[in-house]
Amino acid sequence: MPYTPVTPAQFRAAKPQFEDMTDQEIQAYLDLAELYVDESWPERFYQPAIIAVACHLATLDGMGTDPQSESFSSGASGYQTIKSGDLTLTRFKSDAQSAGLSATSWFAQTSCGAQYLVWMRMFKGGPVVALGGPLDCVSTYAKDLYRDSWWP
Repeated sequence: MPYTPVTPAQFRAAKPQFEDMTDQEIQAYLDLAELYVDESWPERFYQPAIIAVACHLATLDGMGTDPQSESFSSGASGYQTIKSGDLTLTRFKSDAQSAGLSATSWFAQTSCGAQYLVWMRMFKGGPVVALGGPLDCVSTYAKDLYRDSWWP
């Protein structure tokens, strides 16, 4: 399979929760997703990775009909509620907390983003360079840059 762009029809077939979106809307998300996936990815995972990122972005915008999209659409994703018997605990995320998400946390908000993270760690490890002394080493794999917080 060559590195060919994903079409809106292919996206809808893979992610039916977005079937109500127009071709232009889907194409906009696919174009954005191509910023995250290039031809250095294994050819077999090029299109699935673009679909995963486009799905992640569309889900965050509440564009789908699935529960995750509806949660983001309604604003329910801004808080977390835990119930145990008669006790209900609700934790609200502030805008500052949301703005400070690492790339890993941002992708982990949706199932599509989490899938992309798995593939990113599998295929985009990058070179390893030890920085600092033996007790102060930081991973320089591309997949760990935001996790280890040394990348700006």
